Amino acid sequence: MQPFESFESGVRYYCRRWPAVFATASGSTITDEHGVEYLDFFAGAGALSYGHNNPVLVEVAIDHLRHGKLLHSLDTFTEDKRRFLSAIHDLILEPRQLDMVVQTVGPTGATAVEAALTLAQRVTGKRAVVGFAGGYHGMSYRAASVSASMAGRETVAHLGAFVALPFVEHMAEGDLDLLDQALSSTIDGEQVGAIIIEPTQGEGGARPFDPAYLGALRKIATAHDVVVIADEVQAGVGRTGPFFSFEGSGLDPDIICVSKSISGLGLPMALNLVRRSLDTWAPGEFTGTFRGNNLAFATSATMLDTYWTTADQEKATEERGVLVRNHLCAISEEFSGGKWQVRGSGMLSGLQVTSGDVADAICDAAFADKLIVETCGAGGATIKVLAPIVTSMEQLADGLTRLRSAVASTVS
Repeated sequence: MQPFESFESGVRYYCRRWPAVFATASGSTITDEHGVEYLDFFAGAGALSYGHNNPVLVEVAIDHLRHGKLLHSLDTFTEDKRRFLSAIHDLILEPRQLDMVVQTVGPTGATAVEAALTLAQRVTGKRAVVGFAGGYHGMSYRAASVSASMAGRETVAHLGAFVALPFVEHMAEGDLDLLDQALSSTIDGEQVGAIIIEPTQGEGGARPFDPAYLGALRKIATAHDVVVIADEVQAGVGRTGPFFSFEGSGLDPDIICVSKSISGLGLPMALNLVRRSLDTWAPGEFTGTFRGNNLAFATSATMLDTYWTTADQEKATEERGVLVRNHLCAISEEFSGGKWQVRGSGMLSGLQVTSGDVADAICDAAFADKLIVETCGAGGATIKVLAPIVTSMEQLADGLTRLRSAVASTVS
């Protein structure tokens, strides 16, 4: 471990949670340098929804490299970008009646959020932003400034002109009035131009918003000429079952931020889907060196062709989600009499336990049993199950059994 301790910044985090030197990975399994295998229920913070080294996508990447295809291209035209744009239009946008254009923005979800906020301000002429408690949108400056919670790693940089509304799990009397007031008010002297929301929060505790609230939000935002930004960086690309976690809610976003698993192989890639009527950028007005990752375009197009030509993957993810939820509910009932809350949908689920300390101890015990799992939510008190969506039912059951054993060894 000495090179890591000697030469790497103290800001490192995940290596402290999981103190092993990892070497190889396949599907839902990671193997360390000594040949010890771990079940991965974290999946690169959601960037590996289609598993480690998915063999279909690895072959595409190898072929791409072997034939000397472009890797870096800025925003020039390329064969691989053409194929990717056609796939996302034909398989994702058109079936969902989303009249949107694709803006490639760079390598990270935070970059997508920055671009979305900039475009909303450009379109409306209004600078203030409304978000939600538990929202997490990235670590770049403005993205962090509209993040109201970081699961124990609170943001210290805020630009102002931002207010966070309460998370709404079940819409209650007064929620819509509060939303209406926020969108019609001024914040630090600035009018509201955008509202940003994770329809299903990831870092905020694996929490889906009430779909009825999302539909009402769309109507109120339209009435106030406020741009609706859906951050689907973690919950999107099939993580909750549907390709987008807002599907069926009536949210109908103006801008959708997508990253993490969109490449299918964990490659750096981020983009915004922008309502065509709002695509008012001047050429080169928002730019970035790494927004032309052709290797990611190639693997992404294949991922879409492989998993999204039918509804099979959506149904499989929902079935796996039921298995996860049933196991988490059984753990809650056994060890807390049902007091621990089970949240989430599909393969983005969480078990909120007594405290962050208890959640940390459970994760440590799980790691000792060769299961990689992380915490999220207020105070880090929620254990988040974020396994690849292609994990087999047998591996899921195995990992959830290990999680139950970790809970037993911690709280019994």
